[in-house]
Amino acid sequence: AKLALSRKALVNDDLGAFGDFAQSAGRMAAETENKVLVDLLLSNPKLAETGKSLFHDDHRNKEGARLDDSGIGLDGMRAAFRMQKGLDGKTPINATARFLLVSTDLEPTVDTLMTKILDVNSAWRPEGLKDLELLVEPRLPAKSAYAFVDPARLACFEYSYLSSAQGPQIASQPDWDTLGMEFRVYLDFGAGAIDFRGAYQWA
Repeated sequence: AKLALSRKALVNDDLGAFGDFAQSAGRMAAETENKVLVDLLLSNPKLAETGKSLFHDDHRNKEGARLDDSGIGLDGMRAAFRMQKGLDGKTPINATARFLLVSTDLEPTVDTLMTKILDVNSAWRPEGLKDLELLVEPRLPAKSAYAFVDPARLACFEYSYLSSAQGPQIASQPDWDTLGMEFRVYLDFGAGAIDFRGAYQWA
């Protein structure tokens, strides 16, 4: 993105436009990072470790049925996380879901599930899901639902910035035509999938 401040604005010390530009640049950078990660998730990338897609039947992290408000889908996800094996291929990692990521149309469905989980009088109130947190992403296609282990314990994705360039970078130069200043913002950001064990998808 670019912004040009005229000589008049600089002489009058009217830098409000630059402040607004900087705030907008920060929001745009955050949205760009979100889009990169969502696009990566939806691409179901192949992993170097197995040579197979992130969500794959052989990884035991893909559910054939849609997520509904019955709770059955969450039960299958819990069991899958518990039984995922470590790098030795033998030892169960006994993980639990921390985040539930869904498209906007599934938000009411998951709200119903969360109510059941937190209701002390509910017949279906799994202890292993009491810390589950709902995340809603409008970029996801309808009926999309994923679960993730806390990335602090088991990360599925990694992201990085160019060295010494964390977040959006703003540069400036004189505008010789107007005697003002030109500003531009750029972002060096990348992401990739690294592990399947902490991710689960409902088809």
